[in-house]
Order: sequence, then structure tokens, then C-alpha cells
Amino acid sequence: MRTPHPFIKLPLSFDYAKLAEEIEQFSEDDWRPHPQGFLGNSSLIFVSANGEENYDLTGSMQPSPRLSKTPYIQQVMDSFSTVVGRTRLMRLAPGASVDKHTDSHYFWRNHLRIHIPIKTTEEVAFRCGPEEVHMAAGESWTFNNWLPHSVSNRSDQDRIHLIIDTVGSAALWKMINEEGAKTEHIEFATRRSTDLRFETYMGLPVMPAQELRADLAELVDDIEASNDHLLNTKRQLGSKVDDFVRDWYSQWMIDGPNIEGFAAFKSLLEAFRKEISEVPDGVRLTSNQEAFNEAATFTLDAALVPDRFVASSTGQSTISNRPKFDRPVFIVAAPRSGSTLLFETLAVNRELWSIGDESHKHFERIASLRPSGKNPSNRLSADLANADVKDTLLDSFVEDLRNCDGKLFKDMTALSKPSEIRFLEKTPKNALRIPFLLEVFPDARFIFLFRDPKQNMSSLLESWKSQKFVTYPTLPGWSAPQKWSHLLTPGWQELAGAPLAEVVAHQWLTTNQTIMNDLKDLPKERWCAIDYDSLLANTPQELQRLSHFSQVIFGPRLHKMASEPLRPSKYTHTAPNPGKWKMNEQELASVIPKTEELMAQLKLLIE
Repeated sequence: MRTPHPFIKLPLSFDYAKLAEEIEQFSEDDWRPHPQGFLGNSSLIFVSANGEENYDLTGSMQPSPRLSKTPYIQQVMDSFSTVVGRTRLMRLAPGASVDKHTDSHYFWRNHLRIHIPIKTTEEVAFRCGPEEVHMAAGESWTFNNWLPHSVSNRSDQDRIHLIIDTVGSAALWKMINEEGAKTEHIEFATRRSTDLRFETYMGLPVMPAQELRADLAELVDDIEASNDHLLNTKRQLGSKVDDFVRDWYSQWMIDGPNIEGFAAFKSLLEAFRKEISEVPDGVRLTSNQEAFNEAATFTLDAALVPDRFVASSTGQSTISNRPKFDRPVFIVAAPRSGSTLLFETLAVNRELWSIGDESHKHFERIASLRPSGKNPSNRLSADLANADVKDTLLDSFVEDLRNCDGKLFKDMTALSKPSEIRFLEKTPKNALRIPFLLEVFPDARFIFLFRDPKQNMSSLLESWKSQKFVTYPTLPGWSAPQKWSHLLTPGWQELAGAPLAEVVAHQWLTTNQTIMNDLKDLPKERWCAIDYDSLLANTPQELQRLSHFSQVIFGPRLHKMASEPLRPSKYTHTAPNPGKWKMNEQELASVIPKTEELMAQLKLLIE
């Protein structure tokens, strides 16, 4: 929520030693890692949706059983005289940080966050907008989370804050607005009772037109119109918002926030969402420099929430349990060529869905798709994609299908499930399955990623030796010291007894040659090639090119990823370094010449 100043110190203080004593009763098992896996970030939950172990922003906020064990924390919460939302301890390990970000989600348009430091040092710095403060133990603060903010723990100790999310109250806003008020110290009172009130109302399934207008109009007013072009865009957006909200209000007067109007509201929303998606990323807000279309999208996400509808009288869904896979995008590449990095980067796009990881289990739970005597490698031909196999594979994908925020398709209500999705997939074995994939997904697109063979083979060599990427531990006829790792290429039997360098060279050569052969007859708009080194050196341009090829918007999330150095993927074995391959140069010397001709052909694909 926007506040008058970046930081506001509230006129209440607390006994941080007593608070620290109270939280000592909890064990490490009570702490949960950050939902996005940020290193050194963990939480201990006191109030959450339904009182459960989750980070949900919405839902009926209820106390967890832990809260009953902390009478002083309850008194602290009660001191602010406000309705209580999500509440937890947030811990930042020594040296850990929270990167600069803004809280753009619609939830934060009307929620404050109160901080009460319990364990901290002067080396913990909190930055918001142009200001930086140290929140001392026992103090209470709130801040303008609409502005870019970050936290760094530069000390050698854990930092622990009690965090209370709230919509606020007249009493709390009085504390916020009365600058210079005398601070009241709240000691623990053994016999003090508390009357905590929790945010239990989940809201209407359809946002009232007045609320929708107010929020979108505020965003339009906030657009940074630094030139005539942006000023004209701002005026056009204001007009489009007016038209959209008027139609929304008209539909409200027909159906109200009832399920009978769902289809009509959804149609209005999708049409306006398309208009918003076409707003260039350069149209940004003056207040926090966030892209207008990203901020507006969060509003539209909150405008229609099917989960809140009362079930229809028939109880039947009009949406299929399996969505249409529209123009799915497959990243095909040799193993250890950077495909996980590319997948994790593209997967932040709001338009793309995935299964969250590689698809080994989805293919190899189907007997006819496993390596066998008849087909002893991972190569799959089109004739294997019969109707039963196709249905089984698609249903298996849907079981793990999730959006960019990690929400599973199967957990969504029937009304909130999209009928079509854009699917992103990457599994190295699928580099050998392009004919099969085209039979299952006739309109599939392919991104062909290749990597310098010296670097790629060196990484393959290390991963084979580590034995952390074993795919076939009991491969018949394979008696080498290392169990078979990565994809199983055609002709692997001839490598029995060969040096490991020969094995990885065979994997690199066979995989890249197979991909190139399989794609050459497809129309050029169905596939594109990218060099791993170019992805790292020219990240913004390459991600824009891939977005254009994939026919998805190069939105704010991907724009932000492109503006920073790409982080190592979850399957990184050792720290990236362009010269790292030289450690294996002598072992690879005999096979490097075999790769030069194919690498020259691959480079021609992107010239």
C-alpha cells in the first residue's frame, strides 16, 4: 500500500528480549523455506489462509496452533488495533538478502505490512525508494511497499522480524499520519486479554465496477508521460479503461456477482486483457517505474475469481478437464548445453505453462516409449504415437501442468481452468523424439539450443564422472565403470569399452545432428536456433527474439530477467566459467576435431 513516506516509524515499541524468549520454543522444523527458494529466507507461520502452512495471499485468515503458545506476540498484534491478516516470523540468514522488488500484486493495493524487529544488528539495512534505514529491535515500522525495496543482512547473525499484514484501521492510520507522536512501550502483561480480529472475508467473485475503475484509473494517472507519444498513449488508455468499466458495470446490473454472468464477465475481461498486453513495456509508472501492463494485469487477475462463486445448480462444468495444447514450445538440445537455464528463464512468462521439470516419468511410464529390444534408444518415431499413447501422455502432462506461479491446473476450479494453454517443455531426451512430438502436437514449435562442443563435452564429462545424472543404471551390455548418464543415443552399444571422451562426443554429435535433420523439413516459422554463448552475451535481444518466435509477449517478468545476469540453473553441477573446459582439454583432445564440421553447420543456422 502507498504510504506518505517510504518509511514510517510507528509510535509503539516492545520488549524484544521477551519476544525472542517466546519464539525459542519453536524448533527448526517449524520454519519453512521461502516459496520461491530464495537462499537464506525462511518463515514461521502464525496466521495464514485457513490457519495452514501456506503463503497464500487470500483466503480466510486464521491463527495456526502456534499462535496460542505466544501470549506476548498476541498482545503485540492487538496493540495496533487493526484487523489481522497474514502474520509470521521472517528470518534472514547471515549474508542473505531480499533483492529489490515492488509488491505489485493486487493484494498489496490495500494491505500494509508492519515490521517488529526481534533479532537484528545495525548491519541489517532496509532500503525503500531513495531511503535506507535500520529497524532496531523492539521498534515497529511500516513502509511504502509500492516503491522498490530490498533488505540486506550484512551481519553474521540471523535477522528475525515479526511481520503483520493488514488492511489497516482508523486507529492504525492515525498512528501512521501523526508524525512525531510519543512512542508508547508495550510490556508483556500476564493477565492481559486480547481480542484479535482476522481477515476472514474472501471478497466477491466479481469485482464491483467502482473498485475496478478506481484502481485502473489510478494506474493510468500514474503513467510517466515524458513525451507526446506517451501522453497520447496515456489518454488512449484512459478512454479504454472508461469503456471497459462501463461495460463491466452494465453486465453487473444484469447478473450481479453471480455465476450466471461468468461467461460474459470473462469475455469482457479477456478482450480488455488483450488490449493491455499490447501496451509496450516502455509505458511505465512514475511512482515506481513498473511496467503499466504488469500492474494492470494484477488488477485484472483479481477482477474475476471463479473460486468464490457458489456452485451452479447443475454442479456441472462446461470446461474440459484437459486443455488444448496450443502451439506448444519444445526446447531441444544436447544434455548439459544450457537448456535448463533457458527453460527456467522463459517459464517466468505469464502466458506459458509447464510441468515444472523434465518429462522423463511422463514418457517412460508408457511401456512402448521406453528403450527396448525393438527400439533400444530414446529415439521415438511418429508411428509410436497411437491414440492410446497420445491420450495417456497428455493426461500425464495435465497431472503436473502448472502456470508460471506454480499453481497446478488440476487444483483449479472447473470455471477457472483455461480451455487453451501455451505449453513450454524441455527434456534432453526429447531432442531424439521430434517426429513423435509432431505427431502428438501437430502445431508444435521448437527452439534448438546448441553449445560450443568443447564446453558442452567437458560438462558432460564431469556429469558422467559425478554419477549424479544416471538415467539407465542397469543398461544391458553396458559394463563401463560409470553407469549410463543422460539421453540414450542410437548406436550406444558400439561405445562399450570406449573412453568416456568418445561417449560424450557421440552424445553431442548424435543429438545435434538428429535435431538438425528432423527440423530441416519443417517450415522456418516452426523452429529457430540459438547459441548458448549468444544467450549469455546478448540476453535481452535473444529473449526478445525467442518470445517473438514463440508468439508470446515479452512481458515485464521476462524483461526483468533479461536486465540482470542469468542465474545458474537448478541442475548446475559446478559454477559456470567459459574457460572451465580447459581442465578436461587433454582428455578431450582426440575428439574435439570430430565436432568442428557439425559446429560450423550449426552456426550457419543463426546467421
